[in-house]
Amino acid sequence: MTAGLEIAGLRVAYDSIRGPVVAVDGVDFTVGHERVALVGESGSGKSTVGRAILRLLPPSAHIAADRMTFDGIDLLGCDERRMRRVRGGRIGMILQDPRHALNPVMTVGRQIVESYRAHGGIGGTEARRRALDMLAAVHIRDPERVFAAYPHQLSGGMGQRAMIAMVLAAGPDLLIADEPTSALDVTVRHSVLAILDELVIAHGMGLLIITHDLNLVATFCDRALVMRAGRIVEALPASGLAEAHHPYTRALFAAAPTL
Repeated sequence: MTAGLEIAGLRVAYDSIRGPVVAVDGVDFTVGHERVALVGESGSGKSTVGRAILRLLPPSAHIAADRMTFDGIDLLGCDERRMRRVRGGRIGMILQDPRHALNPVMTVGRQIVESYRAHGGIGGTEARRRALDMLAAVHIRDPERVFAAYPHQLSGGMGQRAMIAMVLAAGPDLLIADEPTSALDVTVRHSVLAILDELVIAHGMGLLIITHDLNLVATFCDRALVMRAGRIVEALPASGLAEAHHPYTRALFAAAPTL
């Protein structure tokens, strides 16, 4: 399998009054046309990895890697102008909470149209038509209403679908989803995952999903990378998570509440 994303020796440190604080320390992995999960407890560094790939960390963060490429593009060596073409156009990112990720003073439709125009170079009328088609593709029953709505007028599940539509509008080759279902109830969660699965298969994309939900990973993903304290401590098929050998992975399973 060809690896679109290749990362070797990724390190991220933040400035502090006591000196550098290491958040990610020597992470190695690849993502091809597959569904890969990055799992771990809060503070393990998994979201930092996702943002480091797109260089979306604050100025206090220092990113270094032996290798960080996507489809032959050196993500660390890119200037900001080229990196802007990679963000969205080649690699899309779904953030955790649509209420914070979507612009509150712009309608949903205008934000999706903006994505089409920025990355596709198409006119407003055609962009509007494609935006409505994309809203329908993420199983929104009334695309016209959602197109004209503001983010605060949508439910959590509807907002998440709208954000997925906006990210997919640019036609990325890799999708990074940072806790895409954590703010949703169980029934909506399964619906959103089904949409992601359907679209990943239809568009031939790679998917890197960042989550702490091991049950989700075991049923939805192909591979799992388990992070602890900024390092990947175990890599295994997602279906084999329940039989993991590393004590930390087994502790994560043991920590899950039961009825």
